[in-house]
Amino acid sequence: MDLSGNEIREKFIAYFRDKRGHLHLPSSSLIPDNPTLLLTSAGMVQFVPIFLGAVPPTQPPRAVTAQKCARAGGKDSDIENVGRTARHHSFFEMMGNFSFGDYFKAEVIPWAWEFVTRDLGFEPSRLSVTIFGGDNQLPPDNEAFEIWNKKVGLPLERIIRMPKKDNFWGPPGPTGPCGPCSEIYYDRGSQYACSEDPVLCGIGKCECDRYLEFWNLVFMEMFKDEHGKYKPLAAKNIDTGLGLDRVALIAQQKQNTFETDLLYPVLQEISKLSGAQYKGGMPKSGVLNEKDIYLKIITDHARCITFLIADGVRMSNLGRGYVLRFITRRAARFGRLLGLKDPFLYKLVPVVVSIYGGHYKELVAAQELIKDIIKEEEERFTRTIEKGTNILDELLTNSEKELDGKTVFNLYSTYGFPVELTREIAKEQGKTIDMAGFEQAKEAHGEISSVNKFNVNIVSDEYLSQLNSRNGGTKFVGYDKLESDVEVLGLTANGKATEEIGENEEAEVILDSTPFYAESGGQLGDTGILESKEARLRVLDTKKHNQLHIHKVRVESGTVTSGQKLHAIVDKIRRQATVLHHSTAHVFHAAIREYFGKNVTQAGSQVGPDTMRFDFTLEKQPTPADLQKIESMMSEWIRSHSNVETNVMSIEEAKKTGAIAMFGEKYGDVVRVVRMGDFSLEFCGGTHVPNVGSIGSVKLISEGSIASGVRRIEAVAGPVAWQYITQQLSYLGNAASVLKTKPAELAAQIEKLKEQLKEQERLAKTLQAQLALAKIPELLSQAKTLGEYSVICSNVGSASADDLKTIAQELIKHKPKSVAVLASAPAADKVALACAVDSLLVDKGVNAGLIVKTAANIVGGSGGGRPDFAQAGGKYPDKITDALNAAWKQISESNGSK
Repeated sequence: MDLSGNEIREKFIAYFRDKRGHLHLPSSSLIPDNPTLLLTSAGMVQFVPIFLGAVPPTQPPRAVTAQKCARAGGKDSDIENVGRTARHHSFFEMMGNFSFGDYFKAEVIPWAWEFVTRDLGFEPSRLSVTIFGGDNQLPPDNEAFEIWNKKVGLPLERIIRMPKKDNFWGPPGPTGPCGPCSEIYYDRGSQYACSEDPVLCGIGKCECDRYLEFWNLVFMEMFKDEHGKYKPLAAKNIDTGLGLDRVALIAQQKQNTFETDLLYPVLQEISKLSGAQYKGGMPKSGVLNEKDIYLKIITDHARCITFLIADGVRMSNLGRGYVLRFITRRAARFGRLLGLKDPFLYKLVPVVVSIYGGHYKELVAAQELIKDIIKEEEERFTRTIEKGTNILDELLTNSEKELDGKTVFNLYSTYGFPVELTREIAKEQGKTIDMAGFEQAKEAHGEISSVNKFNVNIVSDEYLSQLNSRNGGTKFVGYDKLESDVEVLGLTANGKATEEIGENEEAEVILDSTPFYAESGGQLGDTGILESKEARLRVLDTKKHNQLHIHKVRVESGTVTSGQKLHAIVDKIRRQATVLHHSTAHVFHAAIREYFGKNVTQAGSQVGPDTMRFDFTLEKQPTPADLQKIESMMSEWIRSHSNVETNVMSIEEAKKTGAIAMFGEKYGDVVRVVRMGDFSLEFCGGTHVPNVGSIGSVKLISEGSIASGVRRIEAVAGPVAWQYITQQLSYLGNAASVLKTKPAELAAQIEKLKEQLKEQERLAKTLQAQLALAKIPELLSQAKTLGEYSVICSNVGSASADDLKTIAQELIKHKPKSVAVLASAPAADKVALACAVDSLLVDKGVNAGLIVKTAANIVGGSGGGRPDFAQAGGKYPDKITDALNAAWKQISESNGSK
């Protein structure tokens, strides 16, 4: 049962993909398509449009995923529990299998039991389940009870009936699909119990760590209407969530999730960097070692920020960027409590990547960028944290129980302390914050929406729902025209509804109709102008919330009130460039399926004025020849000048046409189907060219892997493609000119130069080796006697690491019973170390690896090797003398001990 985390993930995917016929889809981004969500916090987020009936199901209508999830901000945040319980995290993987009107309880319950007991090997006697026990509106889930009891064979006493708050899911809003759920629990043993009395300790009775819930099966069989009534769904759905960290904890028989192979290597690295020893476990008393808590918080946060940055989140004072900054600085603060004064978090990124990079290829590709972003943020915080900490300490030593709000805001704006971090530190000392004073200081400073904004909702769901219900949504007129007269339905600023917005304010405007395309289906939202005689607003972006178009604006002049008439003008040049790239995405989709087969499916896209990005499933890497043929196919179709036809029809009619659904698009009962000649037919709500010939030129500019079995292509079209091609030809011409050759002969000339360079490097190395050996007589004359043997400790200038190795090994050949410790600075920020020990001295306990490690610690590096020879590196050349002295001291002590 001792399975690795990666093995568990692969077993889960393989079981449902290979044995149960599910479509394996890659994890969606931690940045959800829905702008009202802060982060992807559950495995079913990418399928919400399907569950709501807005888009057709996948084919087949069953899917399996391992989804990246983050709960580091907003109402779903688990951050307060991280490091203090056995199982809470700010980032986690939720594995799930989903049925879209396909199978239901009779299938999924036995499958779950089979996977858990056979594939994972969990002892059946340790498993219990919960089911919905019913209430005054809904009956108990007797169907699930019968399957668990009669079909699976689970004893009555291990099927526990629970109330709605525990075992009923949804709906996600005031109305929508919902249903009972059944959770599977594992009994970890009496050593984790909070009481020996079964009346006090048990499922639904306490929150201790004995009974661990690890898989939730949601049976979406009801629909809750606007009157609060529940009606059966015509098509019943399944949504399950199995936590990978928790399953690993059980399978590997660890005391908490931080001790599994998914996290422990990261914790070990922090322990090594800080010198803080991890005590481990979950003591029965519940009182954890303080340093253990710090180590676990940093471990958790390091994983979370690595994944967030890889998915495109960047440090900022707003929304997701604020969450990223908060948890980065929170981890840095706990690092300081462990004695880590310098930036250290960035050093943990390679460990996280080594654990997860095999499955999440985006981590490998972005590793260096992630390290740079984290290090820059750590350095920014380090520059001010000392002063900020002093001010905060002063506040905490006062007798007042409540911290002054203005000073707390000053801690944020001047010293970079997020208010959540200050609140947490104050809470540790039994104090609170004057949040009213904080808000006043924030407004006075003009930081109206920059602090404490974990939630990126444009405005509350309730307000938007009321607006949508009252006015029937925003009518989009942008297919036919780029200008129109409109009326303001609602205004919001700083997350709140308002009746008026004024000059220099940034706000959101909801209109009765609009020519502005709202971001959806991968197409970026339009920008442009809203104006009247009294006011002018710059539209910065357009988003969609259900049937409403939300225009993000900056008021350039005047004021705007609810109900006001405006004239809307879309940025025509930007829209046209976006249209070319969106139509190119359809052409590429058709070409990739034609070339590699119809099993290739879209896995995401983004089209805008500058480029087209398209993600698709493919198990192998396309060769340059493959890409050239696909590009040629696309160009041939574009030269056909086929008309682009758009037909509006019912979704049932559309399905019969065989049209492909575009990834991420939301469809209603009536949909648009876009046909391009006889090669492309897709559902699409986006804007397109009237004729494929309008695309003009197309050029594929990059291709790569972003996840296991998922590739990403980037392309440019129209004038952007011509600009790209012209630029590349210019680069080619310049390079050919510099090398005094023709462009057609450039590759051959470069190969020739590479061979010449290799020869020069070989000669240079030979010369360097000769020069290195020339130093030996001088170094031998510097040897000092230490007891029975000789020691040579010397700085040999700028010699390379290879040179040091050669010199050190030659020295002990020339002088038996000797130790040679050499250091050099091959670059301004680089140190090389080498130590060679005669075999006779190795037998007496002299160890080259330990000597090098001692010296490396002083020059800010690491390394090691065998007892007879070891090498290391560092980054502080000015500390070489100290390092050599430390090595001498260690050798002296070793000699003295003998």
